[in-house]
Amino acid sequence: MINKIIHYCWFGGKRKPELVRDCIKSWKKHLPEYKIIEWNEKNADLSHPFVQHAYKMKKWAFVADYVRLTVLYENGGLYLDTDMLVLKPLDSFLINDCFFGAEDNNYINCAIIGAIKNNNLIKKCLLKYDSVEINKEINWFELVIPIIITNIFRSEYGYNNGFDIDIVKINNVVIYPTIYFYPFPFNCKNDIANFKKYIRLESHSVHLWVGSWFPYNEFHYIRTREYSKGLGLVFNNLLLGKLNLKYMRKLASSVKQSFTIKSIDTTFS
Repeated sequence: MINKIIHYCWFGGKRKPELVRDCIKSWKKHLPEYKIIEWNEKNADLSHPFVQHAYKMKKWAFVADYVRLTVLYENGGLYLDTDMLVLKPLDSFLINDCFFGAEDNNYINCAIIGAIKNNNLIKKCLLKYDSVEINKEINWFELVIPIIITNIFRSEYGYNNGFDIDIVKINNVVIYPTIYFYPFPFNCKNDIANFKKYIRLESHSVHLWVGSWFPYNEFHYIRTREYSKGLGLVFNNLLLGKLNLKYMRKLASSVKQSFTIKSIDTTFS
């Protein structure tokens, strides 16, 4: 039985945005009996060489990837990304030894993970980081946690089929179809103001893709009013001579959208 503990990570020391605060409120609303633990620089073990390197590079998502697996292995419970909005109780999933949700037919995502203490699959995923050669140039894309989890699940259990047709259960490790936790697709993330239209009866949570490991471009940052990040990328492109008429039109459209998109309504009647 999985413990009623929610783990989440917050590294870098920045103030939590309103959407993150709303997501955490949804956990408290639908999971009132769960203990919530924030893991940050003060209480997380950051001694692993890979974690130290990622932290030095300010790659907070990769720090959180390792920490989420470590705290689940050592304590058990649920891990939630801070942009995971819970829609209804999750107690029915606690009977599993370990569970994930499919992002699409090809990949398991890790914005929500449930595991008992000392789970074998979680341990095998942690061992992946021991093989990373810090002194060499790191291919960060190969180390994003959905790829690690998906590859290890396939190799460990000899699974070669897709993830988004039925519930996949092997050795009490369960992968739920996208509709359960990821009804709002990653490729629709720019439609976040309308995320509710993607939710179905089976949906227990929805990942809003605000803190995704995927590197956003300048247009996304400007649309979402993160102007400093967006303009920094625009300036880099200016120095590289990549600005043209098509680029400027897209940039102008993003600026216009930043003034028209309202705050995201995460409430449900």
